[in-house]
Amino acid sequence: MGSSSKVVRPEEVLESLKNDGSIDALRMKIIAQLKANEDMKKNTMMMVEQSKVLNTPGAEKKTKRELFDALRQELETPVLEKGSKAVWELILDNGGLGKENRNS
Repeated sequence: MGSSSKVVRPEEVLESLKNDGSIDALRMKIIAQLKANEDMKKNTMMMVEQSKVLNTPGAEKKTKRELFDALRQELETPVLEKGSKAVWELILDNGGLGKENRNS
């Protein structure tokens, strides 16, 4: 039987997953799990409490916007690094393979 099989390119798979909503659904599950991650919340709060920006004399005289901008500059990278690590822990199993995101 001369059936011809078409090779599916990765771009086509990705486009299909985008179009059927699978990627958005996965993104929403990951965001929900990150929001519920108490260790991440505690760690971020500890980083803010120990912030050089907030613990520098004169910080109380700065505007909220100045404090926010300075905190962002100080903490954005370390917080995003921890968030990235947490996301990878959610989507990869111990062997480094993808796992289904069941906790929603």
